[in-house]
Amino acid sequence: MPAVTHASRLHVPLPVHDALRRGRMSEAVTHLREANAGLSSAEARDAVQRLAANPSGALDADDPFRPSGGAAPQDSGTLPSEVAAKLATGNTLDAARRLRDVKPGLSEAEAREEVAKHSSPLLREARQETVVQGDSGRYGWLGWVLALVVIGGGLAIWLG
Repeated sequence: MPAVTHASRLHVPLPVHDALRRGRMSEAVTHLREANAGLSSAEARDAVQRLAANPSGALDADDPFRPSGGAAPQDSGTLPSEVAAKLATGNTLDAARRLRDVKPGLSEAEAREEVAKHSSPLLREARQETVVQGDSGRYGWLGWVLALVVIGGGLAIWLG
């Protein structure tokens, strides 16, 4: 069988995408070579690296590594449900980590930017306004504990 040229397309089966999601590049290369007879290991590695960098976004129309047959999920502009669930609870760091698990080609900064783009402005305001103005949020509880100890000590002496 002839090697893949610019005019042909690769068949990218679901096991390739599953291996990429799990971060197993060599397994993804193996599955890709099994699905495309005549594909060299260098071409397969290049294709897998390009798929890892852009797993669901659109590739160039003449790109030989563009998935065919709808094997890759189409980019919908939304976050995966497990990432959205982390974001809904306000845990943006875990949401960014989970997004990197789902899209292994993203850098840490890109994942944080993507999560920040999808986070609600109300959530950002709520997280910023949890600390009372003038309070660092670190030892404000200490004043309340001391006040309760003084009140409790005063009541113990008075009732004595």
